[in-house]
Amino acid sequence: MKTKIIAVILLVLALACALAAVMTAINLGFIMTRPDSISVANTVIGQFVVIVAALVLAKWLYEAGRARLR
Repeated sequence: MKTKIIAVILLVLALACALAAVMTAINLGFIMTRPDSISVANTVIGQFVVIVAALVLAKWLYEAGRARLR
């Protein structure tokens, strides 16, 4: 019973990380419409890192949650 609750929590956290990555990508689209400057370039690079990290964490949490459900 306890492992199933943990599995569901892991799956919800994976969904939250994936949603955060999508929202960050949408924000990145808005930022790319601004005039070019070094701060915009730094923000774009930083948001790419955040998107990749969120997707990797979401994949890891999803796999851990699915493994605990079995």
